[in-house]
Amino acid sequence: MMPKIMLRRILSALLSFSGIHAILEHLRLSDRAFVLMYHRVLSPVGQLPHYVQPGMFVTAATFERQLSYLRNKFEITFLDELVAKARKGERIGRHCALTFDDGWGDNYSEAFPLLKKYGVPATIFLTTGFVGTQRTFWPEEIISCLARLDIGSLTGYQAPQSFIRFAGEIGGVKRADLETLFEGAIELLKKKSPQDREEILSHLRGAFNGEPPPRQMLNWEEAREMAQSGLVRFGAHTVNHELLDQLPLQMVRDEIYLSRQEIEQRLEQKVTTFAYPNGNHSKAVQQLLVEGGLEAAVTTRKGFVEHGMSFLEIPRIALHEDVSTTIPMLRSKILMQAF
Repeated sequence: MMPKIMLRRILSALLSFSGIHAILEHLRLSDRAFVLMYHRVLSPVGQLPHYVQPGMFVTAATFERQLSYLRNKFEITFLDELVAKARKGERIGRHCALTFDDGWGDNYSEAFPLLKKYGVPATIFLTTGFVGTQRTFWPEEIISCLARLDIGSLTGYQAPQSFIRFAGEIGGVKRADLETLFEGAIELLKKKSPQDREEILSHLRGAFNGEPPPRQMLNWEEAREMAQSGLVRFGAHTVNHELLDQLPLQMVRDEIYLSRQEIEQRLEQKVTTFAYPNGNHSKAVQQLLVEGGLEAAVTTRKGFVEHGMSFLEIPRIALHEDVSTTIPMLRSKILMQAF
């Protein structure tokens, strides 16, 4: 275990044992709610054939511990119902909502059985262009490529200038340190224009002629079963998971409206909530949400849900394995969000 994670575990245990967590819960949550952000629930992580970013998952065992604790300590509600309560000025203290971004297949295979076991509601934000396909998000794609390729060997005559610049930017990372290489490459690509990012990925794809990877995302049959259970509601997360503040507004409009439309048509469930991919948004993007009839949108910014706030900029608390393995660590993450 890394020293930083061990320190978090020890300090969190001390805060719980000393009663400080209980005091903070009374002070911070008596009249405020919180929204949790998950992506993937994996079990067992050690047997996966590929690298998964630490910030992308909790294990099934950790998720079950969290559900048991949250159900006993807080009133868990759907995100849209929490927003409705807050908008009407009703009591939201000690309320929370669970959300999942993207629509990973393990939301069905791992998370859904536990949601049913504990009777806990959740909202899943679907990236509709990936549902039922073998498409992968570009961070997973770049990880797969870098794990198998020497990127320097691809900077020859036919390489586009965007790729040559990208290869130079990550060239200083030690090849033996794969995690640093993967994370650094992802952060660099986030800062590229959509055109440059696609050009770089296209050049990497050209080095492979193999079969596409197995499906990792939900399909519509799985999503429909979850919706019909009454425990899962779906929100929109665009069609292609584009960073919306980097696109022309007409493309933003299509990404928002088409994703919402397809979810409503396929699942026969009204969609009123939205998640900004990577948290990227602007006032113009928010205006398009309003015009499209979406009532609430979640960000990746940390914070609590309070009366009078903008419901198009709802903060969330991101949970992943290395910051929330134990219940004291979970409590620290909720109450002391920089922890």
